[in-house]
Amino acid sequence: MNLSFRIRRLPAAPLYLALLPFLLVLGSCGDDQGPTAPPSATTATLEGTVVLGAGSSRVQARAGIGLGGVSVRVAGTDRTAMTDGAGAFRIDRVPVGSVELQFERADIHARGQVTLSAGTHTMTFSIVGARAVASPRGHAGEEIEGLVQAVDAGAGTMTVLDQRLGATRIVTDGDTLVRRGDAVIALSSIAVGMRVHVKALAQDDGTFLATEILLQSDQVGGMREVSGTVTSVDSDARSFVVDAGGTSIAVTTDAQTDYKKRGGPASFSDVTAGAAVEVKGILQSDGTVLARKVRLES
Repeated sequence: MNLSFRIRRLPAAPLYLALLPFLLVLGSCGDDQGPTAPPSATTATLEGTVVLGAGSSRVQARAGIGLGGVSVRVAGTDRTAMTDGAGAFRIDRVPVGSVELQFERADIHARGQVTLSAGTHTMTFSIVGARAVASPRGHAGEEIEGLVQAVDAGAGTMTVLDQRLGATRIVTDGDTLVRRGDAVIALSSIAVGMRVHVKALAQDDGTFLATEILLQSDQVGGMREVSGTVTSVDSDARSFVVDAGGTSIAVTTDAQTDYKKRGGPASFSDVTAGAAVEVKGILQSDGTVLARKVRLES
């Protein structure tokens, strides 16, 4: 019997080993930015909650409530997420730097801006009309009420003395609604000493962005009552300044001002620094109070 064998010759080992690095490179080609790719120094993770901001009128719900079913997209990228029933979402591999976020639902079309560094960021986004205001402290909205201490209509800012928060700096923008009753007014219509109610969003610099400012009953021409301690007196101008619980209010007088001290008659000369006073007068457009009655407690 004649048996024959065909032997297949294998490549020499040195040639195979030489080709091995190229084979490994070809086998590893693919999308290294897939879901399992680890975060890098050029990306961030954004964990957020979308809520209804104070002063919003486009979505009928209680301020601060989580908004579910909102699409959150990083503008210019494919990075997107949908909020759950509590308004929470998470987006991985967000580019670092200044990022625009788009918030969409049938009744929501808002935009927001954040600046991210590498790492994980947790924020609350308050929807107010077409704005999504980011608050790193997770605060949805604040109700601020008190006397106005300072106003800069040109800069769009004012300071309000709130009983709970103390002296609070309020900033406004083009979307801030300022009104007296149902009438819309300019911020310049508000003067020092007036009482306001402010709906605002906490900012990471310690200020509050006002969504709505309501001028309350203390209007120009209306009666004001001021109680406190006299801090300074201008005898020539026949005026004085009262510290009313942390708010400095200038009081002017005229020939019609009535003075009383311990129930008896008195005069402007009895008004001295450190004296406790009760003033009833008329609020002026510059925020001063024209006194009609001055009662000196000591």
